[in-house]
Amino acid sequence: MQKEISQFKDILGSRGLKSTREREIILEELESRRDHFSTGKLYSVRTKKGTKVSRATIYRTLKLLERLHLIERLDVKENCFYYEPISHKRDHGHLICEQCGTIIDFSWGSIENLKSEVCKGEYFKPDNISIHIFGLCGTCQTASKIKS
Repeated sequence: MQKEISQFKDILGSRGLKSTREREIILEELESRRDHFSTGKLYSVRTKKGTKVSRATIYRTLKLLERLHLIERLDVKENCFYYEPISHKRDHGHLICEQCGTIIDFSWGSIENLKSEVCKGEYFKPDNISIHIFGLCGTCQTASKIKS
């Protein structure tokens, strides 16, 4: 964790930006998470842990981390964004429920083949791939059947 904080401070310093305690708290929380998160969830978790960081600071810091390519933003639905740290990134896809917003990661052996095949013809050097599939999760499908 200290390695990530140190790298973060170096990145900020190289761009003439300050490393504040609030930014470090947010980064520590992101690095400790193994799931996708929203700004609201992040705020709620930090408040429960007794470390108050304002919503505005969280929004600004997430935008900064996104600009620095340290997190990736997932557009789940209109004006509903989730994030995941790039440090946790691997080639994978997301199953995104359009009703409840649940995000399920999936890996598929052929993703690597797809990435190299698509990029080969375009003379494009890929970094990573992320696929988003929208639909209804099992819970929402079951709830829809019960209502019908």
